[in-house]
Amino acid sequence: MKMWKRIKGFMCSPSETFDASKEETLGDAYLYFFPLLVFFSVLFAGITGVILANPVVQSILGMSPDFELLTIITLMSASGIILGGTIGVLIIGIWMHIWAYAFGGRNGLTQTIKALMYAATPLFVLGWIPVLGTAIGGIWAVLLVLTGLMQLQEMYSGRSILALVAALLVPIIIMGAIAAPFILTML
Repeated sequence: MKMWKRIKGFMCSPSETFDASKEETLGDAYLYFFPLLVFFSVLFAGITGVILANPVVQSILGMSPDFELLTIITLMSASGIILGGTIGVLIIGIWMHIWAYAFGGRNGLTQTIKALMYAATPLFVLGWIPVLGTAIGGIWAVLLVLTGLMQLQEMYSGRSILALVAALLVPIIIMGAIAAPFILTML
C-alpha cells in the first residue's frame, strides 16, 4: 500500500513527496525504483512480444512465426531493460550531478540519483503503453527531474532548468559534431 501512495505522491504532489524523501537513503530510493523498473520492463517486453507476434508485423519485418524466438526476445528485452535501467540510472545520475553541481546543487550525488529514481515514476507507470504512454511518461519524468533537483538539491528553478538542459544538450552536441563529418561525406 505504501508503494501506491508514493507513486500517487510523485505523480500528483511531487514537491511534497520529494520533500518527504530528503532523508531517505539511496537504498530506500532503490527499493522504490527497482519494483517499478521490473513492472515497466515486464509490461514493455510483453507488449513488444504481442506486437511482434502479429502476422502483419511479422510479414513487414520478414519474420517467421516462431513462438520460441518471440519468447527469447521478450525475456531478453525485459532483462536488458532491468539491467540497463539499474546501471543507467547511476551513470545518468553521475552525469546529471556534474551539471547540478555546476549550477549550485551542493547536497551530494545521492540526492541527484534519488531525484532521477523517483522522477522515473511516470515513465515506468505509463511508458509501457506504445507511443502515447511513452511520450507522456517521458515528458512527465523530465519535469519531475526538475522538481527533484529543486527539492533534493535545494536549487532555484532556473538553475535546475539550466542543469537539465546542459545535461541533455551537451551529449547531443557532441554526437552531432562526431556525426557531422560522416553526414557531410555522404552528401
